[in-house]
Amino acid sequence: MEFVEKSFENGLELVKIYSKTKNSYFTVAPERGAIVVLLNLSGKEILYLNEATLFDRTKNIRGGIPVLFPICGRVVDGKIFFKGQEFEMKNHGFARDSSFNIAGYVDMPDKNGIVLRLSSSEFTKRFYPYDFELLMQYTLNDEMFEVKMIVKNEDSSIMPFYAGFHPYFLCNKDEFTLKLECEKCFDDVEKRFIDLQDFKEIDFSKPEVNLDFLDVGSSEVEITLDRDKKIVLLKDENFKNIVVWSLKDFDFVCVEPWMGEHEGYINNKFYYLEPGAIFEGWFAIKLANE
Repeated sequence: MEFVEKSFENGLELVKIYSKTKNSYFTVAPERGAIVVLLNLSGKEILYLNEATLFDRTKNIRGGIPVLFPICGRVVDGKIFFKGQEFEMKNHGFARDSSFNIAGYVDMPDKNGIVLRLSSSEFTKRFYPYDFELLMQYTLNDEMFEVKMIVKNEDSSIMPFYAGFHPYFLCNKDEFTLKLECEKCFDDVEKRFIDLQDFKEIDFSKPEVNLDFLDVGSSEVEITLDRDKKIVLLKDENFKNIVVWSLKDFDFVCVEPWMGEHEGYINNKFYYLEPGAIFEGWFAIKLANE
């Protein structure tokens, strides 16, 4: 297909997908958790990436859009229970450590894309004792990049999970702004709830920012990455929480749509998928109208 460009770099397969006009494109690394590592919308670079972490398979990738499944957020002591048994589970789950395969491509009149698949295996059952299929569909045109997650429960048992995404946005923090509708926010660094009535802006002078905006009412989150780059993050109702995370002296702010919350499994805050059922959730990044 003319909109697909494959390459190998440091032994890693990278797949670049172009829009119809070829004015926009994204690059995905199927073997590294189906992570989107680059996104350019009409000449604007959207994502931060530390390339060294991409090519070092012993490290979590710092950048791009990591896929968080079957858990988003922290797991205490790296242990979790499923089907009455204890399993090891890293923070944010195992999908980002898994190799996906290419299931197909999307060639529609208004957008191009790719579909990647992860199926349950001996590897996944070390952490998660369920038969499943996880499909990630990425599509774009010149104004918008869309992400769809499709989860199929192929197990005989009800399957619990709460998934999410971890986009690293390239930005100038002095010009960064965030606008969303929310009444409750937890500061996961200071371990306290924030009074949003007095909340004016995010303090990026701190060593770490980790804010959990809970039960976000708006389907759109307006983000200024810099004075010349404004985007809107759109999400469906499944991704009810937005986490904002950043580290001092790095040119990124993560604005993350999550189904769950840190340690949500402790309070049984799972999404439960019946045997044979299919879950679909999505979010998108689009250029804001100036």
